Amino acid sequence: MTNICFDCGKCCLETEMILSQEDVTRIMRSFKGEMKQDDFCFVGRDGWLQLRNQDHHCYFYDLISKKCHIYDIRPQGCRFYPLIYDIDNHKCTLDDDCPKSSLLYPDKKKRKKTCLDIIKYLKNQLKIEI
Repeated sequence: MTNICFDCGKCCLETEMILSQEDVTRIMRSFKGEMKQDDFCFVGRDGWLQLRNQDHHCYFYDLISKKCHIYDIRPQGCRFYPLIYDIDNHKCTLDDDCPKSSLLYPDKKKRKKTCLDIIKYLKNQLKIEI
């Protein structure tokens, strides 16, 4: 898939992205032991692993080039974005902060399929009861 977000990166600013242990393992494996888990993530107030921010942006985001250093192995939540699951309302929704959501999810069929993938991810990887 082509990175249509190459000139934006708004979602990488002040990120609160939750990580699964699988995300963390994949990222650490790609750095071949040169990075520790604490370098790029932390346990948030809710007990979830989250991407660490550095100077108000994701640890892996380059402000100058506006590129993700780990785009090919980025966390699953980043892959789903800007489609997010609203736990309070029990539905998937497009994040209003993303200026390119219509390019990433141009039709309802794709949104519906990805929403089912998100629900499966939340249940299986993050163990969230939905």
